[in-house]
Amino acid sequence: MASPSGSANGGIIGKRNLTSFGKCTTTIKTSNTPSAVTTQAGTRLVKTLVVAGGGGGGSGPSPVDAGGSGGGAGGLRNLEIPVSGGESLGAVVIGAGGAGNNTSARGTSGVNSSIIISGTTYTSAGGGGGGGKGGPCQAGLSGGSGGGARTYCSPGSGEAGGAGNTPPVSPPQGFPGGTGLGRRGGAGGGGATAAGTDQHPTDGQPGGAGANLSSDYPGAPNSATYAGGGGGGGRCGKGCGGAGGGGAGSCSPTAATAGTVNTGGGGGGFGTTGAGGGNGGNGGSGIVIVKEINKASGVWSLDDQLEAVENGTWPT
Repeated sequence: MASPSGSANGGIIGKRNLTSFGKCTTTIKTSNTPSAVTTQAGTRLVKTLVVAGGGGGGSGPSPVDAGGSGGGAGGLRNLEIPVSGGESLGAVVIGAGGAGNNTSARGTSGVNSSIIISGTTYTSAGGGGGGGKGGPCQAGLSGGSGGGARTYCSPGSGEAGGAGNTPPVSPPQGFPGGTGLGRRGGAGGGGATAAGTDQHPTDGQPGGAGANLSSDYPGAPNSATYAGGGGGGGRCGKGCGGAGGGGAGSCSPTAATAGTVNTGGGGGGFGTTGAGGGNGGNGGSGIVIVKEINKASGVWSLDDQLEAVENGTWPT
C-alpha cells in the first residue's frame, strides 16, 4: 500500500525534519584561525557567538579635576545559522581591544571580530573609544557599543555618547555610551544589553551591562557573560565596569582597569585630581564560539535515523 502523503520515509509518517541532530559540541576561538571547525555529519544548525574587541577608556584633562569616560563594549552577535554536516566553517578573526589613552585623550576603538559560514561573513563591530579632553573636547566614538561622551568641557552641553549598533544589525549588537552633561565625572561606555550611565558632577559612572549567555553556552569561559561597557573615571569616585568584562574607571593616582581579555569588555576611564594624567584602560579582546545544536525533535525518516545512529550523532 502506498505511503501516506508526505511520508515516503520507510514507515514513520510525516515530512522529513530538517533541523539538526548533531551532537552538542562547542568550539571556542580566542585567536585568528583559518577554519573554525568542521561540523559533524548530522549537524544542520549552529549557534554562533561573535564578540568584537572593546574600546579603550579616555583620560581626564590634567591638571584639571575631571574624569575620562569608559570605552564601549565590542559588538555582540548571538546567531543561529544553517549549515551542512561535514562543512568546514571559514576563517575566524578575533578583534583586539582598543588602547586606553593618556594626556587627556580619547580612547581608541576596538577591532572587529568575524567568522565565515557557508560563504557569508558574520561581523561584530569593535567598541567605540571613551571620550577625553584633548585639544577641543572629544566625544565618545561609535561602534558595536558606544564610548562614553566627552569629559568636562567649558561651556558644557548635552552631547550624546558614541552610538551603539554601528553599523546597524538586527538584533542590535550593542548600546550607546552615556551622555555628556558638561560635568567632571566620566560617563560609562555602552554594553551589549544596556547603555552607559550619563555623567555625574564628580564621580565616574558605571558602564552598560553585557549579556549573560550561560544558558546558550554552558561551560564557556568568563562565565559566558560578555561585552560589558567600561566605567567612567572621576575626580572623586570611580565607575564600575559593566558586567561582562567591562573595566572599572579610576581616580588618580589609581590606574584605570582594562576590559577582561576575550570578553570584548570596554576599558575604564582615567580620572584626574590635579595630580597629573594617566591612561584609560585598554579594551578586552573578542571571542568567537560555535555550538553545534543537539536536536532530534519532530518526525524523521527511518533512513535518516539509522544513519545518525551509525554516525554516533543521534542524541541519547
